[in-house]
Amino acid sequence: MSKFQAVLFYKPKKIKLAELERKDLHKNEVRVKILYALTGGTDVKTYLRGHPKLIKETPSTFGYELCGEVIESKNPKFQIGDKIISANTVPCDKCFFCNKNQAELCENLEFLNGSFAQEIVIPAALAKVNLYKISKTIDPKIAAFTQTLAVCLLGFERTHIKDNDIVCVYGIGAVGQCFIQLCKTLRENVTVVAIGSSDIKKKLAKKYKADLVLDYKKDDIEKEIKKLYPHGVDKIIEATGKPEVWQDCIKFVRQGGLINYFGGCPKDSSIKISTYDLHYKEITLTGSFHHTPKHIQQALTLLQSNVIKVDDLISDTMELEDLEKALKLMIKGEAIKVAIKTSH
Repeated sequence: MSKFQAVLFYKPKKIKLAELERKDLHKNEVRVKILYALTGGTDVKTYLRGHPKLIKETPSTFGYELCGEVIESKNPKFQIGDKIISANTVPCDKCFFCNKNQAELCENLEFLNGSFAQEIVIPAALAKVNLYKISKTIDPKIAAFTQTLAVCLLGFERTHIKDNDIVCVYGIGAVGQCFIQLCKTLRENVTVVAIGSSDIKKKLAKKYKADLVLDYKKDDIEKEIKKLYPHGVDKIIEATGKPEVWQDCIKFVRQGGLINYFGGCPKDSSIKISTYDLHYKEITLTGSFHHTPKHIQQALTLLQSNVIKVDDLISDTMELEDLEKALKLMIKGEAIKVAIKTSH
């Protein structure tokens, strides 16, 4: 087969299934038949407004979460038939940030973009660092979740959650649900306040043992939190990517508390911060972006050992030609993640 199918991004809200020519492999590259690609929040943002880092020119392949099977290899580490997951980036391990042990901020981050396709070529640099064989027992759909969990692990690490903390997770899509589970499984006696609006997501938050689930469309969030926790919560993970939510979080974090602004907002957005709150209340504001190879490895271990469960976060399975429908379900809040079956 000299051609394969892929969904291409042309402009915001315009994507189309197309046929692409296969390219020959170079040294240490690996060709992978994609078994499943998962939709994610970044895909929704890309569909709605493009992406400054992932979409350099159009038309462009897109999608970033996948599980697949090696069908051709010029890399001695990988053989035909190996089941794999691949991260969507590889750090250079040489720049200022890599030398500071902040590989997620690598100045030369190389992106792999194009999981919404029947196959993909893994570049040599990525195959060397961030391509992993998976166990034969793990469901490929679950394995494809590795990247989302890896991003959450870096965010969890950056939030410095301790035993007995009161943690608010504002935004309970796939990443929010992962944060709830990480709080409950990696720490002792953590109280989790989950905030969302979708009935499906609120039900899942309760299943994953959130102690309090609030609806931002119906509840006075600040009032409800202060009623139970007069001083405010210890930590907040903002996972909506909405500037107005970033702003509101300051109202119910306690003195000496920490907010992790995990959800990415539009580039030109901003919030107002009181210098009094920041200084005299000793509030810490931080952010976390992306993942590192260490977090990819940790995430895969947690998924393969079934410590973190993500079955319920994959709402539907659809075909490649149904990708736009899947993204629209996510936009409406009727799906959390959709597994796109790319190969028959």
